Amino acid sequence: MRKPIIVLGATGSIGTQCLDILQFSLEYELIGVSLNSRFENLEPYLFYFDSLKYVAISDKEAAEKFKKLHPSYVVFTGEDSSLALMKECNKADVFNALIGNCGLRPTLLAMRQNQDIMLSNKESLVIGSSLIKEEAKTSKSHLYPVDSEHVALAKLIKEARERHVDKKNILKYIVTASGGALRDVKKEDLTQVTPEQVLHHPTWAMGSKITCDSATLVNKGYEVIEASVLFDVPLDKVGAVICRESLVHAQLRYLEDGKEVLLQEYSPVSMKVPIAYALSKGELGMHKDNQEDLANIQKLHFADIDYDFYPAFMYTIKTFEKFGNVGMIYYNAVDTLAIDHFLHHKISYLQLIEALGYTYTHLHDLPVLREEHLPDIIKAAEDYAREVIALIEQ
Repeated sequence: MRKPIIVLGATGSIGTQCLDILQFSLEYELIGVSLNSRFENLEPYLFYFDSLKYVAISDKEAAEKFKKLHPSYVVFTGEDSSLALMKECNKADVFNALIGNCGLRPTLLAMRQNQDIMLSNKESLVIGSSLIKEEAKTSKSHLYPVDSEHVALAKLIKEARERHVDKKNILKYIVTASGGALRDVKKEDLTQVTPEQVLHHPTWAMGSKITCDSATLVNKGYEVIEASVLFDVPLDKVGAVICRESLVHAQLRYLEDGKEVLLQEYSPVSMKVPIAYALSKGELGMHKDNQEDLANIQKLHFADIDYDFYPAFMYTIKTFEKFGNVGMIYYNAVDTLAIDHFLHHKISYLQLIEALGYTYTHLHDLPVLREEHLPDIIKAAEDYAREVIALIEQ
């Protein structure tokens, strides 16, 4: 009997790639999906999933249109429609591909309902790690990362365990970055950067928000924080390097007999690889580098991150260190709004960076994080973001 699964954020880039894989799955049957408004992106998949019964659409107007077109589905709508879907499908596994702060409450609900979670929503860990760690004390849920870097780290940690490497001998857990669309732009030319340039990612095809975050390396800062939380290691033991080709997704450095050993995970530039690994709950056979792979790795181009060129990378990590989860709720709200303004030509690229730096240096008097206060904290963070952007625009 196939395991039921629901996909949250089903019409985004990661969500649709998950659906592509589930079409051919012998392990899962898709019973529910959630999305914001673009149900037309779901239409091509309806033919393939006879088991799909529940659809959550947060935009009420879009939900009404979908119901008229497809009256056989049970449709949830409104701001908390993903939560309503999860409560109805409380025995299903959860693939959380939601984008932004809204992904945390579904993650917590899944843990409370003891559902296994494939987690693509990085904000769950960045803004909610303290709540997730508390919930994990009593939950029977298992959490499986979806990001290619964290899947790669999970594989490397598994390999290190098979080599009988003591955890205390692991020196560094390293995620890689492409450097983003602006990696070859001179610093003095950043004043002229356009949204079209930023959205032209050199190695990955992704949504606009994450593509912008890849250019600023905010996304990589989030991933460093994620890795620290996921693998329960100190933040200063996690690092990042640039791999221009995006073919090595993570590295692990450890000591063996006094010598440093480097493990690297090499795989194609395709999100379907980590998605499939997450859906297998880590049981998918691991890729073992052959001689050809090892030769190809030698041809790749690695570089340290230039903090002067990518100041937002350190703003992200330091905001988490200084202000914790609530600080990151505010930081992510500013980042999200600043990206929206940049993409609509309302602020420049450097003003986007300035907004993040301002947030890191000026945050204060933040509330204590409690789940019941999350909606209010998120609203206050969005209000703060509007104030910051208005100040930057002056």
